Amino acid sequence: MSWEDAWREGRTGWDAGASPPALVELARSGDLPSGRALVPGCGAGYDVLTLAHAGLAATGLEVAPTAAERFEALRDDAGLDPSVARVELGDFFTYAPAAPFDLMWDYTFLCAIEPARRPAWEARAHTLLADDGELVTLIFPARPEPLNGPGRPPYPLLPEDVEALLSPRWERVELRPVTRSHAGRDGLEHLGRWRKRA
Repeated sequence: MSWEDAWREGRTGWDAGASPPALVELARSGDLPSGRALVPGCGAGYDVLTLAHAGLAATGLEVAPTAAERFEALRDDAGLDPSVARVELGDFFTYAPAAPFDLMWDYTFLCAIEPARRPAWEARAHTLLADDGELVTLIFPARPEPLNGPGRPPYPLLPEDVEALLSPRWERVELRPVTRSHAGRDGLEHLGRWRKRA
């Protein structure tokens, strides 16, 4: 089943209907970089809207047209202009924006791609972010066993796995468990913040 099939058929049990509390708290704190933000695998785009409300020009990247259509309706309801909140249809691994981003937010995207592609994810994040940009990851599901059985996303994603993946070219700014999560995700999320090494 493709991601588009899942959205079209309403088989989106991962869709919590809102941004995770960890992102909402970050957005309210004023502790995020300013400028342009990228949200790969954004789904219906709740996180795009949250980042736009925080003052960033936020772009979501999504492969499922039905999810992008859902975002358009949510953006209209939120009264946000497409200049500050938009979703583009495209593949993260070939996406070529006109300029690098100041922030990349990853939640449930890295865990949705096959583990063998994680080095390619790191390489694209490194390319897509400005030299002084920040990669912010909400690591989920932080457990060694699969949630939905072997070979199916979300693939287990431990904080130490992400740090090992990033440490050659990224400096850890913060890595900690979060205190509030969506129902059913308690204890399974860690917030990681990373900057490129000079």
